[in-house]
Amino acid sequence: MQDQKPFDEPMAIIEEEACAMARCFGVAVPEVAAASLVDRILLRLGGAHVYLPRRTAQKRQRMHQEMANRFNGTNLFELAKEYDISARHLRRILARSRVERP
Repeated sequence: MQDQKPFDEPMAIIEEEACAMARCFGVAVPEVAAASLVDRILLRLGGAHVYLPRRTAQKRQRMHQEMANRFNGTNLFELAKEYDISARHLRRILARSRVERP
């Protein structure tokens, strides 16, 4: 089992993931490729505050659509708990999905 990197080491996580991807693509020396990528990221973004969303907009939209499709009028709290969001937030998602539907 791999050591878990703490969330305060994002560059270590990026380097680890880059190394794994390099291995997947058959790169001869994945560690060097990963270190090079990290160096380039630091060169271009070093010192900047970068926000990394948990989901892409498309994934979020699919999840919202799934919630709307599963909502039956009586399961608001169950869905909110399942998707780990508040009932209020789920109501807003459902309201937006009703407006977007033709």
